[in-house]
Amino acid sequence: MAGQSMFRLSEIYLLESIFKRVANVDFKEPTFKNSANISVEHQVLENDSLQITVTLDFKAGKSRVKEISAKIKMIGIFICDTDPIIPIDQFAVANGPAIMFPFLREHLASITLKAGISPILLPSVNFIRLSTENKAKKKLPNA
Repeated sequence: MAGQSMFRLSEIYLLESIFKRVANVDFKEPTFKNSANISVEHQVLENDSLQITVTLDFKAGKSRVKEISAKIKMIGIFICDTDPIIPIDQFAVANGPAIMFPFLREHLASITLKAGISPILLPSVNFIRLSTENKAKKKLPNA
């Protein structure tokens, strides 16, 4: 894409990492379920770079008992030298988090492995679809 301006990841760093587990985790229990919630925030910085914060809240366990929980927050700084071909708001809610998500996935897999359990490998996330669904939810009138 010669001549087209794209965002590039300048920095990514871990801002917060909290992990908890119980002593005996039974993954074979039929009622063992997990859930992941992803939130994204962004802001344009004074030097016209874009800061995106992605937070992953992960929980796993049986029924209402949490056996594993993790909260991982990472910040990515993206630079775009000229006018981007993708609007900043679109990049901030879809493309930027998609670039950052593998780092969060790897961190969760690594800390679970270090915690003595099988690494938790989250599936890929379609952030473009997720951002479209979130826009649709925001437009719905309150019931």
